[in-house]
Amino acid sequence: MRFEREARYWDGVTASANASGTLSFGGGAKDSGGRVSHALLGPATDHGRRIRDS
Repeated sequence: MRFEREARYWDGVTASANASGTLSFGGGAKDSGGRVSHALLGPATDHGRRIRDS
C-alpha cells in the first residue's frame, strides 16, 4: 500500500489534486472514509490498483 500523501495515488480516491499537485480533502470524513475502505478492500478496482505498489 502507498500511504504517502502524493497526489498520483490519492487523486480521485479520497482527494482531488490541483495544478501544483497539492491534495484537497473535501466532501467529509464519511465520504472519504468509504472510498478509502473500498480501495483497501477491493484490490482489483480502479481505486484499489491506484493505491497499491505495482
